[in-house]
Amino acid sequence: MKRILTAAITGLAIQAPVHALIGIGVSGGLNTTSIDAAHQTISGGDLPDYFKQGSDPNLVLHRDKMSSTYQLGVKAWLEIPFLPIEFEAASHMAWGNYKSQLEYNHGSSSEMIPVDVPSPLAGFGEEKDATPYVSLLTDVSLRYPLLKLPPMSPIKPLKIYVGAGATHVMATRVIDKKDIKEAFGNAGGSYSNPDKAKGVIEDELFQSTFGGHVLVGAQFKVPVLPIALFIDGKWYFHTAVSDAASGYPLAVNAGIGFAL
Repeated sequence: MKRILTAAITGLAIQAPVHALIGIGVSGGLNTTSIDAAHQTISGGDLPDYFKQGSDPNLVLHRDKMSSTYQLGVKAWLEIPFLPIEFEAASHMAWGNYKSQLEYNHGSSSEMIPVDVPSPLAGFGEEKDATPYVSLLTDVSLRYPLLKLPPMSPIKPLKIYVGAGATHVMATRVIDKKDIKEAFGNAGGSYSNPDKAKGVIEDELFQSTFGGHVLVGAQFKVPVLPIALFIDGKWYFHTAVSDAASGYPLAVNAGIGFAL
């Protein structure tokens, strides 16, 4: 009886496509986006009009280092028979935080402006007395199955692929000289208190841009069962909305999907 059952399962596995024509999965990993520590002063013609009051005004930026970010996401993939390429769409959210503040000096007065604004994505990147960094990376990729293994077997559950594509990025500004000038350059009125200045930063926090990526990954499709395990790495380029954040980060994700 066991031999008959084993033979039936083996025959079904051979006849059924090992790799899914369509799948959707969830994943988690790390993104190497980082932010360096900085101590910068904005004064003279660089100081936004918002802060020009009193004698010899200036704005001092303090920022601690942030190393890499955590990442969660979803992706879907599609194989079309007889086409040598596959299609993939994915969206990943990365988050971290760093300590920062602004010191506004004018005449004999000095005010501290803490930048502990709420995260644009509630619950992610939030920490008391810290500035959130959140990014949402949405990718559209073409990928090519480089290898299907084992090579001599009619069942090839393991696939290694490479690819490339376009990326849309939404991310928070970094507390940096250029970003502060742009944020307060869009603000009307003039400085009156720390909460008001912090509100300007909060309103101008989320920005977007376009970039691209290259990828390499592996997928293991469990024979017969509609389950696929995968791991992939993506190298992004031009995906920073702020010069102070990594423009060419590497993201590594592992996940599981439902595959048919």
